[in-house]
Amino acid sequence: MYKRKKILHEKLGALKFREVVLKLEKVKFKVMKKICPNFISYYEKWCDFNTKRMLRKAKSLEDVELIEFTNKVFKLRNRREWNKEENRNYHVDNRYPTQIINYLNWNKMIHQKGLRKDMIAIFLLSLGICWSLPLAGLLLIVSCGSAFINLECINLQEHSIAEYEICKPMLIKKEKRDSLKRENEYIEAKKIVGESILKNKNILTVEQIIENVKTKEQAEQIKAWAMSMQSRSELQYSNKKRIGQLKR
Repeated sequence: MYKRKKILHEKLGALKFREVVLKLEKVKFKVMKKICPNFISYYEKWCDFNTKRMLRKAKSLEDVELIEFTNKVFKLRNRREWNKEENRNYHVDNRYPTQIINYLNWNKMIHQKGLRKDMIAIFLLSLGICWSLPLAGLLLIVSCGSAFINLECINLQEHSIAEYEICKPMLIKKEKRDSLKRENEYIEAKKIVGESILKNKNILTVEQIIENVKTKEQAEQIKAWAMSMQSRSELQYSNKKRIGQLKR
């Protein structure tokens, strides 16, 4: 079923449109980092403002904890996108590969809403042309272009969802295997980070983590963990660079 669906969406141009999206993604991050290098700071201030607004409506301690946790998650995901220059709607997280399906469905829903609005606009603007309203023709062209983009994005997400469903059993096994492996690595370091997270509402700084280090073993594990994360990110960067050179 999903294999047939995947082939159908490929015939409708999903792979070609994906190439365009990924090229635009690279351009987007480069332009944003030049024009607004402090984007992360502004985004996190907006997150804090929105969180405070939601906390006023919280009815229980559980609601408060959920809102604060969600705020942290949004900040961390955005930092990850910014540092890796990869949109989470189009790239699988190697640590949690099954999470991609949530972003795919969310992104598809956004474009479905956009497409419905475009169709309404096209209908009304078509009537406007019949009534000789000024700028109706120009706005109709813009709405048709927007509808085409939304349609292609939906097609791409449907293709990606079909790909995910085909690979789902393998991804679930990989995620469980990697999760068990990570549980047995750097136990003391993770204990320190966990305690620090409970004490602080905001994203942790290096200084806040170090403040909670009590033994030499914990300090060594924190250092080893940080170095392993750094070497992993450097390896991913070099692989991306190598792939880019091969494409040229």
